Amino acid sequence: MRPSLRLASIALPFAVLSARLEVAGGQVPSPKPDGAPPSRQIGLTFTQLAGGNAHTCGVVSAGHAHCWGGNDRGQIGDGSGTDRVSPVAVGGGLTFTQLAAGRLHPCGLDSGRRAYCWGDNQIGRLGDGTAGSHRSSPVAVSGGLTFTQLAASGWHTCGLVRAGRPYCCGNDDNGELGDRSTTSRSSPVRVVGFP
Repeated sequence: MRPSLRLASIALPFAVLSARLEVAGGQVPSPKPDGAPPSRQIGLTFTQLAGGNAHTCGVVSAGHAHCWGGNDRGQIGDGSGTDRVSPVAVGGGLTFTQLAAGRLHPCGLDSGRRAYCWGDNQIGRLGDGTAGSHRSSPVAVSGGLTFTQLAASGWHTCGLVRAGRPYCCGNDDNGELGDRSTTSRSSPVRVVGFP
């Protein structure tokens, strides 16, 4: 192997490791002079990730959500409209067991299986009973439903309740809410065909 190729093969894995630590909200620790590994690493440990169009969110081991990326519709959930190049905590002090990310809106389930969404609310995709206003921090999905799973898409959001019944909200131009209509809904409606 030529010396220049050997150097490149060493530098590339270090650059990838450095980028991973930086994206995880940490810093690359300086090596000790004696060559021993650094004594500590600073960063977040994620248990789940969900990616939207220009943003990513994750749940850390304590259950708090962190998001980064584009934030023009409030999809980072930190109460601002500022893009974030590294993870920031989602506001509201909620803890989540699951996240789902749509095109411009994330949603999460808390430990009580209640759904919360934030970001772009065109056509009611956040499910809080309103449409049009973007939400820069989590809002509760209306209807008092408890969910076992969430799925977020470009223009609508769906969730399963314990009995396996799906409910959806948001855009319904193509019947994607499954309620035998093409009427968009700002609160979850039950998909027909399920008791």
